[in-house]
Amino acid sequence: MEGTVLAAVLAGAFALVVAGRWRRSGRPAFLAWTGGLVIFAAAAAVQAVGQASGFTPALFRAFYLLGGVLGVIYLALGTVFLLAPPRVGQVSAAVLGALTLVLAIDAAVVPVDPARLHTAAGILGKAIVPSGSPIFVAAVLFNIVGTLVLVGGSAWSAFRMVRSRQGADRVLCSVLLTAGALVIAAGFSVAKTAGGRLGQLGTAEAIGICVMFVGFLTLGRFPQPAPRAVPLAPGGAAPGR
Repeated sequence: MEGTVLAAVLAGAFALVVAGRWRRSGRPAFLAWTGGLVIFAAAAAVQAVGQASGFTPALFRAFYLLGGVLGVIYLALGTVFLLAPPRVGQVSAAVLGALTLVLAIDAAVVPVDPARLHTAAGILGKAIVPSGSPIFVAAVLFNIVGTLVLVGGSAWSAFRMVRSRQGADRVLCSVLLTAGALVIAAGFSVAKTAGGRLGQLGTAEAIGICVMFVGFLTLGRFPQPAPRAVPLAPGGAAPGR
């Protein structure tokens, strides 16, 4: 359980740092990342309570919605705001907000089998009956789409850096955010296997949040190369002037 508590504390501290960047800059990418990190912190806190006292259906519903469905996709929304045109980010945020409301309602009413809440696999989704409910499908789709956006954002940032020789901080930030999210996703996969434990997920969450935190702190830390000087023609005028 210690890893899960650490993950909750780290995600909360990370969210405060990112929120401070958003207040100073007003950039929507930072707001989306703040939302994603608050979701991660809340999911880890609920998980820690469940590990300590046992998962009730209510705790399971909250944990699955926050940790299993929403965390990665809101981090991906931040990447969309960071790299895509503003209109794309605004539309994506509106659609995601509407879907979040629908899924929160579904999480509150979807049938849950309490007998399956005594295993890690059940807590990570097998307790939902039936398995084809909207929130179960969203857990799969949101994590696939979120991972593709994070990985694609890393690749696009690297491509732009190669072309412009600038933005190394964005590349490293995107890469580490992606790596951290993949560590957490791997933790979910391991915990779902036979003999898997929620403690393994807590450890993966703590490691993943640390990696993402380091990545975010690189933004703006690398000096940008100075623009190349334009050679002057005789008489002090630039060529072609």
